[in-house]
Formats: sequence, structure tokens, C-alpha cells
Amino acid sequence: MNSENIWIRSMTGVAAGIAAGALLLAGFPVSATADTWDLSQYSYLDIPIQETGIVDVVSDGDTFRFIEEGATDYVTVRLLGVNTPEIRGFNNIHRDKDMCGGAEATEVLASVLRPGTKVQLRSLDKASENRGRIQRYAFAWNSQTNQYDIDLQAVVAQSGLAMWFTLQKEAAQSYKYRVMIAQTQLKKIGLWDPNYCGPLEQPEAKLSVIVNWDAEGNDNNNVNGEYAIIRNLGESDVDLTGWLLRDSGVSEWFHLPSGSILAPNDFRVVHMGVGTNGTPEPRDLYWGSDEALFRNTDISSFLGDGAYLLDRNTAVRSYYEYPCVLDCSDPMQGVLRITKVNAVSTAKKMSQRTNQEYIRIKNTGKSSALLDGYHLRRDVSTYPFLPNTSIRPGESLTVRIGKGQPTRSTQYWGRDSTLLRDRGDRVALMSNRNVTISAKAWGKQ
Repeated sequence: MNSENIWIRSMTGVAAGIAAGALLLAGFPVSATADTWDLSQYSYLDIPIQETGIVDVVSDGDTFRFIEEGATDYVTVRLLGVNTPEIRGFNNIHRDKDMCGGAEATEVLASVLRPGTKVQLRSLDKASENRGRIQRYAFAWNSQTNQYDIDLQAVVAQSGLAMWFTLQKEAAQSYKYRVMIAQTQLKKIGLWDPNYCGPLEQPEAKLSVIVNWDAEGNDNNNVNGEYAIIRNLGESDVDLTGWLLRDSGVSEWFHLPSGSILAPNDFRVVHMGVGTNGTPEPRDLYWGSDEALFRNTDISSFLGDGAYLLDRNTAVRSYYEYPCVLDCSDPMQGVLRITKVNAVSTAKKMSQRTNQEYIRIKNTGKSSALLDGYHLRRDVSTYPFLPNTSIRPGESLTVRIGKGQPTRSTQYWGRDSTLLRDRGDRVALMSNRNVTISAKAWGKQ
């Protein structure tokens, strides 16, 4: 990356981030999801000030050392809202060299945080920390306004060198930075430019990544119910050996094993938990985590996550983030329809009653509909369609609530008890980006 371009990009981000209170997200549509969040969220001024002091040194694109007023020693600050590529030497547990974009992101943050820069740190919870680093929203002193209003998260987010990063207890500004990053993705700035990291490995590769992020029941008790599907959308084989699948954090990454060669339309299912690769299905792989990795969405705050497929040069080759905030249309809207729901079950045996309840989905389009990442939702209970599920034109798929052996036309939610309320309820077909495709309600909600 040309150093002059780095500087121009960083200065553009600074200009955009100067007036933190004016960072409105006008001109971009809000997600058309079934869930509704309070997208106004907090003003940054409503977030409690925890510390005021000066910068010691920038560590990387989302981390710096900070000396509080009256203190003589530094603490390490991890910015909320953004996550930049890793560099060597600072909190780096994964690589022995800089990741693509890591040095440039560090330079962007360092351009506005020279040693001695006055900074104010804010968080909803003073105890927020990870791996010895306090987690904060940081705002630098602006000599033009005489306020701490240079939004450092916005500077990084708008550089195109950050992924979205949020925490449940610190989601006050989550939506704002999610949209800023989505804007850079749509414009293919920085990491989202396919050629940003130099000549591509296997440049003809065309891949998709989709995540089932909401396992049935308690996600931590069903870790393998979380999984990512990596699919080859191109017309030639792709060798993914040594490629990296990561989430928006840095604690857990997965390298695809030797022999991960995908023919056109072939796929792999990477389960987040522990298991033996190739079982029970030949395409199954296992991340090896003992806990769930992907955050569920939450009606009370704007939460989500992302999955990123990086090649051996750590260039982003495909990514998936949820929930959707920009460009939220889906090709299956108006094509896939919930045509029938039966909530009445009269059998005496519970195993029979559960399978009397069902939801039927019809493909009204002219081509087959692939349902990777799509799911049914009833309140907090979800059913992800089996990997590689497809509905042919004019055909229907029935999902019965109980247990059974799946066929091309029937799948089973897997419950031991009934789910749908006879007198009134609602079910929805949701896309892989949490956008409503079709819904059906009945009776009193």
C-alpha cells in the first residue's frame, strides 16, 4: 500500500470523525428485519466517562496505551465497536507476521493519536476488560471545539480497515459503527477491496460463507449447532488448505485442513464445537471450541457477529455479517412463501402430537432455492434448514415439529414437545442475514 494513500485515507477518516455528535447515518435504509431495535441508541455523551488522560503509544489499529490523569503507569485500551487486523508484537496470539491491513490500520489510528494526545474514555461498565485490556469508547480532544469529540472508533471504521466488534454489555454505539463499516464494504474500501492485499491467491475463486449462529436451545450446550457453510460458487476447483475462518473476535480461529478442495458448488460445514472431521457427514469439519462463538441477536440491543474467510495471505475472500443494516433485500422475498401452518395436534402420544404440528414452505419461483443459512423462527426457538437444502420450482418443503428421518420434502425440527400455540402464534422464515422472507400469524398474538 502506497504510504501517501494510507495518509490520505487516514485523514479522510479523521475529517469524518471530528464531530462525533454529528455522525448521523442519513441516506441509508434500515434493515427490513422482523426484529426491531432502538436504533437511536445512546448519544456518546450519555455513556459515562470512566477515565481522562493522554496517549502513551498506539499498539495497533484498535489498541493503545493510555496514562490516566494523576497516574504514572499506563493501561492498555481496546476500542469498542471495531476490530482491525492483527500485527506482530502486541497481543498477537495467532501470527508471526502482520496480517493484511494491520500495519495500515495502526498508521490510521496513530495519525490521530500521537503520544501525549488528550483522550477521554467512556463505557457503560467500568469493569469491561479482556485479556488485561480495558474496553472503552475513546474520544480525542478537539482543539477547534474544545471538546473530546473526535470519535476514534469512527475514524477506524470509516478507513475500511476494520471489522465490526460488539459486546452485549457495551452495545451503546454498536449500530452506528456497524453501518459505517457496511458503507465501506459496499464501496469496497480497504479490506473489502479484492485487490487491496496484492495479487490474489487463486484469483478465480468465488466463495460464500454463511453462518447458522443460533443453535437450538442454549447455544453453549449445543456448540455444534452453530456452524458455518463455506461453498464454492465458481466454475473451477478451489483449494482451501490453510485458509483461515475467523469470527469478529481474536480468541478463536480455524485453519482449514489439508485436502480441503472444493469442486464447483461443493461445500464444507464447519461446526463450532468438538468432533472428528468427516463424521457423521463427509463434509463436516470441527472448529474445536468448547463454547458458542457467534452472538445471537437481541431485541433489547443491537448485537450480532461476523464470519470471515481469509486466504493464506490473510486477504478477505468472503465474509458474512448479521444482522443486515444496508442493502437488505433478499432474492427469496416473494419467492419462498409459508403457505400452511398446522398448530393443532390431537394425538395421545406426544411423539405423534409434535409431528402433527408442521410448517410448509413453497418455492413459487422459476429456479431452485438454496436454503443455506435460512431458518424458521417461532419466538426464541429457531430451526435452521439442513445444509444444502434446496426446494425445486413449484415444490414445497414441510418442517414437522417433532423427530424423524428427513427426506427431500420433509424435515424435522427435532423437538420432544409441541411448539405452536393453537389459539394464536406467529412463525417466520428468515434469511441468512436475519431478514424476514415470509411470515404467517394466526389467532390472538
